[in-house]
Amino acid sequence: MKLLNKSLRLYMLYAFVILVITIPVSYIAIQSIVSEDVDETLAAQKNSLISKLEKHLNLQEEQFPETLSSDFEITPIQGIPKPDSFYTINQYDSISGENLPFRILESNTVIKNNLYKIKIKDSLIDSEDLKERIILIMGVLLLCFVAGLYLINIYISKKIWKPFYQALEKLKQFRVDKMDPILLPDSSIHEFAELNNAIKALTSTNRQVYQSQKEFTENASHEMQTPIAVLQSKIELLMQTLPLSAEQAGLITDTIHIGQKLSRLNKTLLLLAKIDNNQFPEREKINLKAMIEETLKQFEDAIADKKIEVEFGAMDDNSIFANKLLVEILFSNLLSNAVRHNYKNGIIKLSLEQNIFSIINTGDLNALDNSQLFQRFKKQTNNQQSVGLGLELAQKICELYHTKIEYSYLRGLHIFSINFFM
Repeated sequence: MKLLNKSLRLYMLYAFVILVITIPVSYIAIQSIVSEDVDETLAAQKNSLISKLEKHLNLQEEQFPETLSSDFEITPIQGIPKPDSFYTINQYDSISGENLPFRILESNTVIKNNLYKIKIKDSLIDSEDLKERIILIMGVLLLCFVAGLYLINIYISKKIWKPFYQALEKLKQFRVDKMDPILLPDSSIHEFAELNNAIKALTSTNRQVYQSQKEFTENASHEMQTPIAVLQSKIELLMQTLPLSAEQAGLITDTIHIGQKLSRLNKTLLLLAKIDNNQFPEREKINLKAMIEETLKQFEDAIADKKIEVEFGAMDDNSIFANKLLVEILFSNLLSNAVRHNYKNGIIKLSLEQNIFSIINTGDLNALDNSQLFQRFKKQTNNQQSVGLGLELAQKICELYHTKIEYSYLRGLHIFSINFFM
């Protein structure tokens, strides 16, 4: 989730909670204030009526037109006076045809030594309208507050966070093998300025490390290749000297094989380092079917020597954009393993269907250890010709092109598959 969306969600959640709490609390508070105000008005009316009643000797209705009003009642009662009480009722109104709210004051009052119950009623219609308007205004203000938060977040995203997104885009385009300096815009915000300085320092250090590693790999490979070549040449000359016993010839042959293996190991390690350093940027359109058939020709003699039967399944005419050398090495390593670890009169099946290349071969009757299959120097057989890097090299090439190589074993058949369009 983006930072803007996450912060916006928190703001919206906060605003929603405020709305849910504020509106009912405000309604109750306003209702309490209005009721208190009406109660004070009713109490004042009661005191005014009592003072008028006490000035007359006889309590007759024609003397007090207030008693004819439906909002005022006075009734003689017996007993002990009770404290004043306020309450709200809904009463049917014949004019409006609906129930309307009224606030009631009941008071027990002694007038001329007689106890009377006075009931005064006041309409709450105007108060209800006032409450509704206040709540409406508060709701509009809160909605404006929420809208303001949203607009502020949009502004923050487009203006304040602009240097961050620019730096992020520059990082996406950064290539450690390119020497072009990474240009970041200046920012008046302290945190973004520090971020830009850290990015510049980090990219500069990475380029220096990359260059040092690249130079070391190339120099080490070159320096090792020369003595290895001299060693092989001297051994070949030694092989031609006479007299030479069978034991000496055997030792010299073993030394030649070790020298050849050392040379392959050196070349493979150099190739792995170059892949890790992304030193194969060149890409071209490669027809996979043609590349498989071309690579297979390199193993015709070994296949004929072991009398291996090669079968072709579906071979779709697909193409990819990749480095030709690396794709050739990928197919070469897989075919080399299928031939080297096969037995006489074995089978190799090749297919390229629905973007998936599969190579199936007979060989060891036990499945290979999938947990160590693609690890460096983890050999699954005792074959002395293997340097234990072929499958790791194949995996590195696949990772470079964002694809995946997988291994499975089924009924005595070893299966390697690659999906070129994941």
